[in-house]
Amino acid sequence: MAISGGGSQAISELLAVPGASATVLEASVPYHEAALTRYLGQVPDSAASAVTARNLAMVSWLRAKNIANDHDDIFGLGVVCALSTNRDRRGENRCFISIQSAYQTNEISVVLNKGDRQRHEEERLVADLILHYVAESCGVESTPPTLPETLEERQHQASDSWSALLVGNIKATHVAHEPLTVFPGAFNPLHQGHSKMISYAENLLGRKVNLEISIRNVDKPPIDFLEMQSRQEQLDAHPVIFSNAPTFAEKARTFPRCCFIVGTDTLLRIADKKYYGNSEEQMVSAINELHELECRMLVFGRLVAGQFQELDDLALPKRLKELCTGVVEEDFRQDISSTKLREGPKAFLPD
Repeated sequence: MAISGGGSQAISELLAVPGASATVLEASVPYHEAALTRYLGQVPDSAASAVTARNLAMVSWLRAKNIANDHDDIFGLGVVCALSTNRDRRGENRCFISIQSAYQTNEISVVLNKGDRQRHEEERLVADLILHYVAESCGVESTPPTLPETLEERQHQASDSWSALLVGNIKATHVAHEPLTVFPGAFNPLHQGHSKMISYAENLLGRKVNLEISIRNVDKPPIDFLEMQSRQEQLDAHPVIFSNAPTFAEKARTFPRCCFIVGTDTLLRIADKKYYGNSEEQMVSAINELHELECRMLVFGRLVAGQFQELDDLALPKRLKELCTGVVEEDFRQDISSTKLREGPKAFLPD
């Protein structure tokens, strides 16, 4: 478990029970921003948000799995809070609790009435909430603490394939028996540019495009089941494959003889040894593997460092370029970024 911002007395109360070492594998309090970043492996967008609580729960579950890999009934707990403090803090007093297992993601959130309680009372309430949801997750009957505020709960029970993917028993939620057209990405969100690329590729290649989302990415916790559900729902009009393939070499092993849909920005990363531990040898090996697995790439132009670049503008290793077919600017151009869309209108304004 990992608790940040409030409620940490729940840890001492759990550990005060005789035999606690049989149930509590590890407890952390990554309180400082740097400690929270180190625990998560990334800088959180917000120290007190539902997403951060779920990421903490996911990392806690992974750590528990490493400690007790022979147990199926382990779960990770993540808690983040913004409670009363000795300074005038903007925003609401709030608490987010998440529980992650191989089969389910739970999210609990509550906005506390500001000024109704002293800090120690908020701490007690959060600790009681934590103890209640831990007990519930262990199958122990428990009554939640009474409070005037509304507790909001969300959960998603994973399908067998999603659970097997998170545990690492399968490479992808779809086993390809024929060459596929695969469009890798986060699709967070799916925007008009993506949709037009899909339509163009399907018309050109004469077959359906499969959207592939790797639940594991370098330096980030895996995507949880609630997030997978959210992505699946917004992509419902298209075939979606979740995978355990963060790199293109791994994608090629998972989808041999496929045609990847990529932008020039992605293609440049495939040819950059920085993404291979600064090893030229590993980069060359990965490109050779794409050849051996008979993969192809349909390459769309993208804005790179403020300049629109298509395939012929790139300085690429010969072996990589041999795999590529470019879409010229006259046929297709869409300058839309998922990152910019997530950042909102300010992202599109000049500095």
